Amino acid sequence: MTANNYDFIIREAQPVDDAALRRLAALDGIAAYPEEPGRGRVPRGRLLVAEADGRLVAAAPLSGGPAIADPFRQTAGVVSLLGLRAAQLRGLADRRAPGARGGGRLVPVAGVGSGRTSAVPHRKPAVAA
Repeated sequence: MTANNYDFIIREAQPVDDAALRRLAALDGIAAYPEEPGRGRVPRGRLLVAEADGRLVAAAPLSGGPAIADPFRQTAGVVSLLGLRAAQLRGLADRRAPGARGGGRLVPVAGVGSGRTSAVPHRKPAVAA
């Protein structure tokens, strides 16, 4: 993906990202609260991260809530995309929950005009009575 004039990827945070997430939170906290160093905290729970040039530039909780971002890069668009992707993943999880419509199985389908594939719920064909 490209936003704010640099390429980045969005992925789920892994245990190896802990140090980078703490660094990002510290940078974000210094920018937001210069009078209170160390206030920046890594959001709890599962996180989506945006990585550019091998460095984390932003992170947002999958469950929703405030993101953290590198104040020395233009990250407003990246943070918006992280929030959007988190909302999409929450919607997919809701559809796969027991009792959800569509049976919960996802199948790849070509995206409209993009040449890429995406997962959509698979519905069993209706049987005529």
